[in-house]
Amino acid sequence: MSRVVHEGWMVRYGRRKIGKSFLHMRYFVLETRLLAYFKTKPHGNVTPIKTLEIDGNFRVEDRGLKTHHGQMVYVLSVYNMKEKHDQITMAAFNIQEALIWKEKIESVIDQHQESQGGTRNKFNDCKSGMESTGRTASDQESPFSAAEDEEDSQQNVLRGTSIKTGPPESILDWTKESESDLGNPKHRRLLYCQNGLRIFEELLNVDLLPKGCSRAMKAVGVVEATCEEIFELVMSMDATRFEWDCSFQHGSLVEEVDGHTAILYHRLQLDWFPRFIWPRDLCYVRYWRRNDDGSYVVLFRSREHKNCGPLPGYVRAHIESGGFNISPLKPRNGRPRTQVQQLMQIDLKGWGVGFIAAFQQHCLGQMLSSVAGLREYFTQTDERAAAPRIPVMVNMTPPSISAKKSQKQFHHRTPSLDQIRAASKNAVSMMDEYSDEDEDLGIDQEVSSPSLENDTIKTGGC
Repeated sequence: MSRVVHEGWMVRYGRRKIGKSFLHMRYFVLETRLLAYFKTKPHGNVTPIKTLEIDGNFRVEDRGLKTHHGQMVYVLSVYNMKEKHDQITMAAFNIQEALIWKEKIESVIDQHQESQGGTRNKFNDCKSGMESTGRTASDQESPFSAAEDEEDSQQNVLRGTSIKTGPPESILDWTKESESDLGNPKHRRLLYCQNGLRIFEELLNVDLLPKGCSRAMKAVGVVEATCEEIFELVMSMDATRFEWDCSFQHGSLVEEVDGHTAILYHRLQLDWFPRFIWPRDLCYVRYWRRNDDGSYVVLFRSREHKNCGPLPGYVRAHIESGGFNISPLKPRNGRPRTQVQQLMQIDLKGWGVGFIAAFQQHCLGQMLSSVAGLREYFTQTDERAAAPRIPVMVNMTPPSISAKKSQKQFHHRTPSLDQIRAASKNAVSMMDEYSDEDEDLGIDQEVSSPSLENDTIKTGGC
């Protein structure tokens, strides 16, 4: 009997033939030669629902984030490079658990590759080639996936472009700047310090800025929490966000492009003379990745989407560049420490920006203060295991509908804080709504998604 390497509850993730995804809580057991899952924790001689005999031909692929009824899960695909149907797709509600399973499964595969010699050397050559390109493991497309796409081209089953090549070309990766450039007087200056944050302003000629955009501003602070805990909080748009982001009013998922790229709708809460200044909202692309050093990068940039047109009573702002850079620091007094950088370059649009200079500066400062909100949130709470959630936008109103009807539907789909919390509590109970007969009907492939590489970034502002 082989030794048990790791075991525990995980999520069985898949997609049915009709296109809908499903989640099932299953008990996974990893042994030195097997990966299996059961409906309940096995006692005695119990037959598993499915078993994989692991050898040196197996790989573990990061499929990124997937959303099911507003519940976000981190998906891993374990597959045999030689046998297309010899695979299991599993998921976790937090990224720490997914990383542990990925590491454990890879260690078992490595042991088999060491015994095969030649396969091991071939794998190392492939890995060194990946590192030379400067991409992370989560940005790579496996040879298995490439072959799968070629065979299933008639079914139009394609991987998302961001998993293959990193962020779309339209999104500026500002995190590639070296740490030494953070306070470089040639690039940016320290504007002020407030709430324990350093606020930097980009030193760029105003004539070179996009029309209407302010200079990019960056907030830098230290949070006593792990990178994973901060990342999960940043990715969520549920009731928890009200506790650390004072500029957040509402957010929802418009489209899931792939496991690392999504299009979001975001409504801002900017309390600056609301009687005279119209509220702002956003529609933007969000890309994320995990680097080899354990840091996380989340990037934003605005774009148009057919299902997220301008809404009456709101001015559609435009994010030129933005996001978070979450990097680990050395622990102090036994507590984890993380440096959080938030950058924002935004055009708030509307007449108020052109005539009232303080409006843009006030709103930018309010948005960047979320770094201080993260710090205070982790200082004052012990609840750090909540699964990230994001509501899915439904019943989208096309721009051609009359303003009156649009306004009515807009208010109808705006959830209250109590509704958001109730949905969060009931999400897990929806996972086992189907029987085990669906276990083998799941299609462990990515759904066809539009490429964002050549999309023109526009705004739908008033």
